[in-house]
Formats: sequence, C-alpha cells, structure tokens
Amino acid sequence: MFVLLVLLKFYFKWDIKLFSYVYLLALFLFYKIALAFLTTNRNSIIKVLIRGYIVIIGVEILFFALSFFFSSLKFYPNVSIFSILIAAQLLFITPYLKKYSQGFIKDTRLAKIFLICYFLLCYCLLFYTKGRAGIIGFTIALCVLNYSYLKLKMGCFKGIIIASCLLLLLLNFKSNSSSGRLLIYKVIITQLQPQEFITGIGYGKFKVKYNEFQAKYFSKESIDSNEALLANNTYYMFNDPLQIIIETGLMGLIILSFLFIKFFALFKRNYILLREKPILNGAYLSVICIIISSLFSYPFQIMGILLHFLFCIAIIIDEESVKKSFEYRISLGKIHVILARTTLLSLAVCLLFFGQESFKFYMKSNEAIRYSNTGFRKKAIQTYSKISDNSMEDSDVLYNYADELAKINKVDSALIVLRKASNYLNNDKSAILMGNLLQEKGMFLQAEKQYKKAVFINPKLFSNRASLFKFYYETRQFKKALNWGNSILKMPVKVPSKTITDIKNETRKIISKIKMDIQNKIT
Repeated sequence: MFVLLVLLKFYFKWDIKLFSYVYLLALFLFYKIALAFLTTNRNSIIKVLIRGYIVIIGVEILFFALSFFFSSLKFYPNVSIFSILIAAQLLFITPYLKKYSQGFIKDTRLAKIFLICYFLLCYCLLFYTKGRAGIIGFTIALCVLNYSYLKLKMGCFKGIIIASCLLLLLLNFKSNSSSGRLLIYKVIITQLQPQEFITGIGYGKFKVKYNEFQAKYFSKESIDSNEALLANNTYYMFNDPLQIIIETGLMGLIILSFLFIKFFALFKRNYILLREKPILNGAYLSVICIIISSLFSYPFQIMGILLHFLFCIAIIIDEESVKKSFEYRISLGKIHVILARTTLLSLAVCLLFFGQESFKFYMKSNEAIRYSNTGFRKKAIQTYSKISDNSMEDSDVLYNYADELAKINKVDSALIVLRKASNYLNNDKSAILMGNLLQEKGMFLQAEKQYKKAVFINPKLFSNRASLFKFYYETRQFKKALNWGNSILKMPVKVPSKTITDIKNETRKIISKIKMDIQNKIT
C-alpha cells in the first residue's frame, strides 16, 4: 500500500506532502506494536519492533537520498533534525544487532568486524547530513553502550583518540551556525526582564517573544555589523531544556532537574540488566541520544522525534511496571500490568488522534495554497476561513489568510486575522504585511513601527530595508528616506543575487529623484 501510494503520487503528480506516507507507515507499525503489547510473549514484541524500525530506517534513508533529486520526497525540516531522528532510531536497534550478531555469525572476529562496519556506515550517514547534534548524541550514547570496555586502559585510550578526531571534524562544520546560536543567547540575556528569569515568558511563547527581543536588541545596536548578518527569524533556541526554562522560569528548572535525575537514577539501577534486554537497552540509548541532542538543537519540537522519544519512555515504564508487579500477589500483578499497558496504549491512541487531526489540518491548508497559486482567491479565502477557527491554529495559515484578504482589499478583516496570528508567531514577513495594511489605512506612525520592526528582526535582508525606504519616500519623509537609501547601498552583500541587484538599482533611481525634488524646491 505504501509503495502504491508513492507511485500514484508521481503518476498523477499529486501535490501532497510526504508526511502523509510516513504517517501511514507509522500507523502500520503502531498496529503491529499494539498487537504485540496485548500479548504476553515479549519475544514477539522485540521482533515486531526491530523489523518495523529497520523498515522505517530504510525508507527514511531512501527518501533522504532521493530528496536531493526530488524535493517532494523531503519529509524532515532540515538535515540536522534528520540526523537526530536517524541517530536515535539506529541506536534503538543497535543493542539487538550487537547481541544477536553473535548468533548469526559464529566467528566472534567476524561479528566484531560486522559491528565496526555497521558503526562506520552510521557515522558516514550522520556526517553526510552534517548534523552535529545527531553526531554528538549518537557518540555519547555509544560511549554509554560500551562503558564497560571504555573502563579498561586500552579502551579508554582508543575512546579518547576517536573522540578527539570527532571533535576536530565537528569544529569544522557550520561555524556560522555556532555564532548564530551565541547571538540568540546574547539577545535573551540582554532583553529578558529580571523577573522573567524567575516567572518565565510563558510556555510556548518563545516563538512569539524572541523576534520582538531581537528587534529591540538591534534597534540599539549596529545593523551593519557581522553580528547582524547572523540574525534571522528565530523560532527555536537550539537548546530545548534551556528554552523550556526560559518559558517556564524557576518552576520549569525544578521540574526538568527532577525528571533528569529520576531518569538517570533509573538508568543506573537497570544498567546491569541491559545486556540481557536489548530492546530496553535500545530505548535507553535513544532517550540519551535525544536528550544530549536537545542541548544543541530542537528535537522535542518535532513530532516524529517526540513520538519516538515517548515510545522509548513507554518501553522503559512498561519494563518497570512488569518488575514491580512481582512485588505484589500474582492477581494484583496481572491487574497492574494490564492497567499499565492499557494506559500506554490509550496515550498512543491519543497521540495518533492528534496526528490524524494534524494531517487533516495540513491537507486543508495545502488545498488553500493550491487555490491561491491558481488564482481562485475566493475558494482560498473560504478554505482559510474554515481552518482558521480550528483548535490547531497555525501562524503560517493565518498569515496566508490575511495575505489573501489584503489582495482583495479587505484591509480591516486582514488586520484582524494578522493580529490573531501575532499571538502565535512574530516575524519580519508579518511585520511588513502589517505595515502595508496600516499604511493603506493612513495610520502612518503605526506603519512606521512595523516596517522598522521588520528591519530590526532580520537586519540582513535587503527587502526589509527597501520596504522602510519606500514607505518614507511615499510619505514624503525625504530625510529619513535618504538615510535608509544610503544604508541599502552601503549594506554588505552576504549572498549576491539578482533580487539584491534590482533593489540597489531601484534605490539609486529613487534617491536621485529625491535629490532632484529637493534641489527643485531650493531653486
């Protein structure tokens, strides 16, 4: 069914995101897992899980390879996130492969060579993605897996050499990305109010607040500096635990600290049993990989990684519930296990329901985008109107809805929708649209604030400065227009393009017109 859907997509040229196919594959895996959890044969659970994950990993790697030739096959936000997902999934099956490779390959030397080749292939894939967070998480989890070997002198020496080589390679990857993250931390530290370090800015509000903080920061700093070239629309802190603490304050710090201590205490207690239980070992390694990766990226913001993480936690909890059931009488033990597994399955069903609702929501939003691209504006607006009241509100959908309303001159309605969108996300694009709408209504002071906000949120974009420059020219504020026009002409070009060349040429023409107007007034 999965292969058939992919073939139909290409044959009929359906414009559907690949997430739908991955979602269907996940449903099939969930069905098999649900059957396994409802049986008492734990070997069947392991076989189903390992086979299912091997299939999913194979499909994901295939799509990753083909996405370089067919953009429609890309189902992950970026390669860095893909590296975390694939690293966690590879670690999930690694203990099983390590334990049972000896059964498949009788020669112990060949079994070791097989594992070495497997790890080399894993690292080749991870380095090809250039995802540092995934590589670091994978490496630390492997160190945990081979902790008993690393305690030996020779093992420790080899581990230090390998770790040093990995560190040198990682330092050469994406140096600008590291500088950009340092800018995020700097903005947060300088712009947060003292009380917000204790109370937090509000759970889930980082996407809304950060760009406002960045706009305030660059309103007082140079927007032509190297630091400004690193700025962008930022929706994640690239450090999930720190982002949660910033959002929730002291209470979030206490809760996170308790959860981390609880998890690692549980891991330490079960460490001796992990050799005999590869599925439990894989779950622990996956969780460790994702936790470590979350210090450098945003895996907990991605549904696919979050589902894998929660499933691994479910395996760990299920193991604990089975262990505790032996402490009670046999009848109570069975009831305890049934309740635990029923609860886990209920949670899984809830997650799948959320996934289904999310899938339907994005299918409708894609339908609205297709109407918009083909010129059916009324149908696009009707579709956006239906999904804009959905409980799964999405800022991009609301922005697109406001943009469509603006195109048919429904300025007041567009402003209402755009202000609603600002409760979920603020960026330079929405600020520019807000500025255009306010300018059209003659609210020039408020429009000026929005154009400036767009420039300070993303100082390196020529189009943002061009919008502010044109606003001053159209409202005949020539002195300010000349100031920003010269700013555009002097602005360093990070990546040359035809768009930038056109903006600079148009700016020169308008500046010459302004100078002529000023000269005519004087004469």
